[in-house]
Amino acid sequence: MQNIELPEAYHGEIMDLCFTYLESPKESLAVKVFSMSVIANLAKYYPEIKPELKLIIEDQLPHQSAGFKSRAKMVLKQLSQLPGL
Repeated sequence: MQNIELPEAYHGEIMDLCFTYLESPKESLAVKVFSMSVIANLAKYYPEIKPELKLIIEDQLPHQSAGFKSRAKMVLKQLSQLPGL
C-alpha cells in the first residue's frame, strides 16, 4: 500500500485508519512508519492533510526511536516538495 496506487474509493477509509495507527501510543513502530508513508502518498491527492500529518510527526518526534525519526525525516521532506498547503 505504501508503494502502490490505491483505488480512490478507499482513500478516505485508508487515510482514517493510518492516522489512527500513527496517533496510537500502543501501535508498533513498523505500523506507525508504514502509516506515515501511506498518508504522505495520499497527500499528493489531498494537500489539505499535509499540515495535520506534519503536526503529528513533529509532536511524536522527540519521543520516538531512530527508525521513526529516519522515516519522519523522509516524509517531511516529501511533504515539503508537494504543491499545496
